[in-house]
Amino acid sequence: MKEDIRVLILVMLWDIRKLGRYKFFLAMRFTWFLVQVLVFGLLVSAMVSIRGPGGLLDYYKFYIIGAYTAVLFSISIMKGYDIAEEIEDGLIDYQLSLPIKRRVLALGRALGGGLASFTYSTPMLAVTILALKVQNPIALLAMTLVSLLLAVSVSGLAVSIALILKSGDRLDILMGVSDALLIRLSTIFYPAVAMAAVSLYYYAAKVNPISYAADMLRYVAEPGEFSGFLVADPLIMFSLIAGFAATSTIASIVLLERKIEGGYSR
Repeated sequence: MKEDIRVLILVMLWDIRKLGRYKFFLAMRFTWFLVQVLVFGLLVSAMVSIRGPGGLLDYYKFYIIGAYTAVLFSISIMKGYDIAEEIEDGLIDYQLSLPIKRRVLALGRALGGGLASFTYSTPMLAVTILALKVQNPIALLAMTLVSLLLAVSVSGLAVSIALILKSGDRLDILMGVSDALLIRLSTIFYPAVAMAAVSLYYYAAKVNPISYAADMLRYVAEPGEFSGFLVADPLIMFSLIAGFAATSTIASIVLLERKIEGGYSR
C-alpha cells in the first residue's frame, strides 16, 4: 500500500514537472489574461448593464471570473493533446511496461493532469482574487477547491477522449469544437438571467458543467453580489462539479486500463 502511494505521487509529479515545457505558452496565456482583466473587462463593463433579482449586476467582476474559468478550461483541455502525443510517440506503452500497477498509473495520470492544469492557472487565479479583493479565508479555500475540481474534471474528460480517438488530428478538431461550444453555451460571459430570452442558449447553459463552475466561483467569491444571477442552487452546482470530476477521473482510469495494449497488471 505504501509503495502504491509512493508510485502514485511520483506519477503525479511527473505530470506537474512538465511545466517547464510550456513556459512560452503559459507566458502568453497570462499576458492575454491580464489584457482581458485590465482592458477588455473594463471596456465591456462600461457598455453592459444587466439587472436581475439581486439588483444591478457588477459586470466587471462577473467578467473577470468568467475569463479565469475560460482560461482554466482551455489549459485543462491541453492534457488531452499531451496524452495523444504520448500515444503516438509510444511513451504510454513505455510507461505501461514499467513495474507499476495499471490502476496506480492511470490514477496518477488522471489526477496529475488536473493538478498540473490547476498549477498552470494559479497566477491567473491570484490576479482574479486580487482584482475582486477577496480576503475571506473560507472564500479563498472554496475558490481553490472549485478551480481544482474543474481542472481535474476537464483534464479527465480530455484524457478519456484522447484515449478513445488515439489520434492527434481528430482530437484537435473535436477539442476545438468542444472548446468553442462549451464556453459560448455557458454562463462564463453571460448571466443566466440575460440568456433566458433565448431558450436554446439558456437550456444549454443549464446543463453545461462549465456554467456550474463559473457561477460557483462567483458565488463563493461574493455571494451577496451574485446570488441572484446563478444558473442553479449552490449546493446543486457543487454536487454536479464534484460528480463531474469523479466521473471523468474514473472514465480516464478505466480507458487507460482497458483500451491500451501491454503494460503491467496484477
